Amino acid sequence: MTKQDVRFSRADFALLLLLAGLVALFFWRVLTPNPADRAQFPPGDFTDQFYAFRLYEMRALAQGRIPLWSENFNSGHPFLADIQSAVFYPPALMNILLNSALFNSFSLFALELEALLHFYLAGAFTYLFARRVLLRSVNDSTQPVNTLSLITIVRISAFTAALVFTFGGYLTSYPSLQLAILETAAWLPLALYFLTPSPSAPSSVVRPPSLIAAGIVLGVAALAGHPQTFLFVLAVCIIYFLFIYWQAWGRRTALRVVAAITLLVLIAFGIAAVQLIPAVEYQQLSTREALSFADAAKGLPTLDVLQFILPGYASAFASPLYVGILSLWLALAALLRRGRARVFWGLVALGALLISFGFYVFAYVVLYLFVPGAALFRDQERAAFSVSFALAMLAAYGMRDVLSSFDVKRFRTFYWLLPAGAIVTFVLLIAFFIAGAQNPQGRLSFLGDRAGLMLIQFGLASLLVGLYLRNVLNARVFAVLAIVLILFDLWSVNEPANKGRVQERFPDDPLISAVKADGGLFRVAADENLLPGHFGIAYGLQDIGGISPLRLANYDEFLKLPEDIRMRLLNVKYVFTQSAPQQDEAITASDEGTNVLERQNSLPRAWLVGESMVEADDARALQRIASPQFDPLQQAVVSLPVPFTLDARAVQGNVVVTQYAAERLAMDVNAPADGLLVVSENFYPGWRATVDGEAVDILRADVTLRAIPIRAGQHHGEMWYDPLSFKVGAGISVITILACMVALGYFSINRRERRVL
Repeated sequence: MTKQDVRFSRADFALLLLLAGLVALFFWRVLTPNPADRAQFPPGDFTDQFYAFRLYEMRALAQGRIPLWSENFNSGHPFLADIQSAVFYPPALMNILLNSALFNSFSLFALELEALLHFYLAGAFTYLFARRVLLRSVNDSTQPVNTLSLITIVRISAFTAALVFTFGGYLTSYPSLQLAILETAAWLPLALYFLTPSPSAPSSVVRPPSLIAAGIVLGVAALAGHPQTFLFVLAVCIIYFLFIYWQAWGRRTALRVVAAITLLVLIAFGIAAVQLIPAVEYQQLSTREALSFADAAKGLPTLDVLQFILPGYASAFASPLYVGILSLWLALAALLRRGRARVFWGLVALGALLISFGFYVFAYVVLYLFVPGAALFRDQERAAFSVSFALAMLAAYGMRDVLSSFDVKRFRTFYWLLPAGAIVTFVLLIAFFIAGAQNPQGRLSFLGDRAGLMLIQFGLASLLVGLYLRNVLNARVFAVLAIVLILFDLWSVNEPANKGRVQERFPDDPLISAVKADGGLFRVAADENLLPGHFGIAYGLQDIGGISPLRLANYDEFLKLPEDIRMRLLNVKYVFTQSAPQQDEAITASDEGTNVLERQNSLPRAWLVGESMVEADDARALQRIASPQFDPLQQAVVSLPVPFTLDARAVQGNVVVTQYAAERLAMDVNAPADGLLVVSENFYPGWRATVDGEAVDILRADVTLRAIPIRAGQHHGEMWYDPLSFKVGAGISVITILACMVALGYFSINRRERRVL
């Protein structure tokens, strides 16, 4: 292997270009201009949360502000602190700015293109990493055969890994709809690439610039907005880094490795601090502050190992463990040959698989008890991400072994797994056919269809490998046909998961138009599933609900109050429902069985009360609010004492909201006596207030609202959102970025000077 072979060449660029074409072909129905063939990502979190979040960020940036707070859902929500908003994630930010500049809008298609870009990035980065790893592991026992050179074998093998990871069952299942998972996971192979010494470098030596680059990549991954997947990415990177150095382990090396890992983590968290520090603050006040083991430990049933050969066993449209029949055979074949790297990826796949089972096996218990952060996340089946990537890497090793002159006898013995799998699948097919005959439309019928497809895959893989091992096919033909078969396999199984009927998720709605015609300051509510999630963002309304997985814990408890009480306190004027109007409600508009009800007893956005009750315990405070004796127009339950005695005459005062924006609120108050100004906005750290220009403390009232003590007289009050957590996080991120730039510049200058000398 020459230095010329190690360098990136036109052949490598050609393969990356081919990969881009394959991603486009896989998603051809998303990209086609033909309306009859057009498809889109199905409705769900992709359309109702991630698209809505991008819309809100675009509008905020167009107004010249950073979207720190949103007024459109959850009666006011710390938008930036919601980690899945991914406000500063570079690809998303560039996508928003580009569409805003070119089209002055942000379409669902623009978000689909962002998702497609990350499928390509996942594959391209995997190719880079696998190519570097395979080049480093080349030795005398890896000899080219037939018509292929050694560098060509490496390229084909790395390309195989890229295809298996990109189009495998994990990325093409729910991560394509849970966009934050996809965008976080895509950066793992690039971080590993920088953590892998160059093929021409001494063994187990990662230069400081590469370490810094890996930290920056991990920081970008953290900004993508899925902390659970990021922890998987970080864990794999740290374990891999330790694996690289373990051969030279010693006291001095150990200290250097610990220092290097510490630097890596500090850079990653420093880059993402602008998002992570507000997110940590929000986490402590949210419904996700703590999860029980029962909530956190849900995972794949152990029988879902059948997904490896029977996709769709867990779900008709999600098979996160499926990597293809020939790919799986190559991955298992890689373990026939001794090698630490093969054992490493095998252990990663096995360990992640055991964790993905959650409480069904004991492995996750260890993480839950002893690994920081592991108890904060549910849905442990997402660990299948690491399984998919590890099997892709093993498939690369297997492909390289098959294409090189390595112990053909072993391969011929191992070959029989393929026809044996065909026999097993045939038996399953017959069983499903018999069992599904009584219910042709049921699940067994679907699994029977999948078993039939798998029988074809096993048969084709058996034929291809068999012909190659008997020298009927040369290495070049086998490599091309193997890649075609892998694509045929993965695309046949996984492509339907990304086809949804084209529809306008937030169309013009006469009911919405009727509500927006009001023009006042109010909130709305909707019966469950009657309107898409985060419709408040899409239509510019202020909704008391939302589908963000995180919600303020106080607000969540407040929503358990009786409906009439909570809607009054939250300034709900209109309700979208299929129910008939109740007392103090009137139908404003109606369309196809859905009514817009106007509530006659809705409280304003801000009002004065003349009596306060101190109750630090929220449970008892909610009981007081729910009591028939409680009058929200007269009283407020506060968590801390008001600094002066209130006068009941204060309720006769008047409050006029003179300015309302997402992060600023101004009011003119006419108080005939000392009172408490209650504002129907969520209480949250970072909100500041002044009365007549003098700073005042904001009290928490009625469990989740804000309140300001007001003396008798005419006053002007203001509230604005100015979170310290954002300032601290932004400062840390800026310092980290500057430090990384200076360090990279320093190493670059020194390298040029050494070349000159």
